[in-house]
Parts: sequence; structure tokens; C-alpha cells
Amino acid sequence: HVRITVTNGAADALDRLFTAVLAPGDRVAVEDPGFLTVIHTLRIGGYDAVPVPVDEEGMTPDGLRAALDQGVRAVICTPRAQNPTGASLSAGRAAALRAELADHPYVLVVEDDHFSLLSRRPFHSIIAPRHERWALVRSVSKFLGPDMGLALVASDPHTAERLGRRLRPGTAWVSHLLQRLSLALVTDEDVRAEIKAAGAHYSERNDAFGRALERHGIRARPGDGLSLWVPVARPAAEVAARLRERGWITRSGDEFRVSPDAAPSHHLRVTAHDLDDAAQDRLAEAIADSGGA
Repeated sequence: HVRITVTNGAADALDRLFTAVLAPGDRVAVEDPGFLTVIHTLRIGGYDAVPVPVDEEGMTPDGLRAALDQGVRAVICTPRAQNPTGASLSAGRAAALRAELADHPYVLVVEDDHFSLLSRRPFHSIIAPRHERWALVRSVSKFLGPDMGLALVASDPHTAERLGRRLRPGTAWVSHLLQRLSLALVTDEDVRAEIKAAGAHYSERNDAFGRALERHGIRARPGDGLSLWVPVARPAAEVAARLRERGWITRSGDEFRVSPDAAPSHHLRVTAHDLDDAAQDRLAEAIADSGGA
């Protein structure tokens, strides 16, 4: 049976899932590099984040197996548009991850499908039909706007009950005005068409920026999402600092690492979908000149 719970956004859902199911000190498998909100939520809650490497197909089976061997109580996975890399799970990778989880049915598996309606990639889940503890989180903030603090959480009944207990006290209820407005918007044909057009825009502009980077000697495979994960020859923090001096703001991959003592990153997260062709080319040239190529 599947239960649906409404929360005040994805970050609220993750925080309440953690506090409902885990205890401080519990180990949690998380993508590395990973989403800053997840990493910070784990640190603030006192949980032990176990990094799982990510490649072009998403979370790696070997990394997940190593984390499970360390006794993690939960796994957080982004099936599409992984932030910051843009990776989306392939059907084969999702099947391999489900196989790794087969002997751990009571490990809580949380999928954060944050890009959902905007995604240009198919959804492949790592949650097997017989898995006992799971939650799929889909927020509306990416396609309806960040002020629409609302997310839907599909989960097994036990997890839904624990999550519900965390939502009942005090002012934890979710605005019915936001719920009705979100429903009206996502069921409106014109709004759905605009969301589809926005997803196409992000994909097309990211592809264009990938071509601009390639013209300047940098091969960055565009994934899904709002940004590109750009490999650079020199340490990313150094390249990002040089770009700031030239008026460009990018984020070093070091900011997205789970382990504070990890080796220096050689990737930048670059958001360039709002730039026209000429501006994208100038940014690509600046990255190459700053140590990217």
C-alpha cells in the first residue's frame, strides 16, 4: 500500500523523515558530490553521512554496496537531474542499485525527484516492489516557484505514520491555500505547457553551453537540471576565484563534497541557461583561460 503525505517542501520532508526514523549518530548513504541542503540537514541533525560516488549514470553500485556494508540506516538518492552533476539514473543502473538493496529491505530509501515535471529524462526508481521502508519526495518549487513551499511524499504505511507524527505537533500543518493553488496549477493545461516549455529551454540552453565549452577545449557532458558539471584542469576553487575576478560567479565542486577532507575538486557547477549564445561563449572562453582547459 502507498500512502501520500503533504509537507512544507522537500527540505522539510527530508528533515522530518530523518527525525522520524533515525537517531543522531546513525549512518546515512548520500551522493558525493551531493545536494547542499541534504548534506547540511544531515550535519545539523547529527547524522553520519557516508559518501557514495556519482558517475554519469548516477549513484554507483559499488559505492552503495560499500555504504550498506558500513551499516547505513538510510539511503538518499536523486533519480534525475542530480545536483550538482546533472546525472540521471539509467534503467540498468537503477536495476543494479535495487539488486544491492535486495538484502536490506528495512533500510530507508528516500528518492528526491526534485526536477520531476521539468525533467527530460525517464524516471527509474531504485525502490523495489518488496522494499519495506521507502519514500519518494516530489516538490513543486522547481516548476511552480520557490515560494510554493509544498512537497508530496509517497511512502510505505509505516514510514507515512512516523512522518505524520512529526507533522501533527504545533504549526507543522501545510497550508491548505498552497495545496489548493498547487493542485489548480498542475492540473491546468496552459501551466503544464509552460512547464514543458521551461524544461525544453533548460535542456536546449545547457546543450548549447556544452557546445560552447567544447569549442574552447572543454568536454562537459550536459545532463539534466539547471546547471552543468564542468571539468577543469586546475583545482576548481582556484578556477572559480579567477572567474570571480573576471566578473563570473560559479561554484567550486568542493562545496558539494560530503567529506570535508576530500581531495580538491576539479569540477565547477555552472548555471548558464539564462545566457544567450554570445554570453555563453564568453563564459566558456573565460573558464578555459582561467585554468579550465
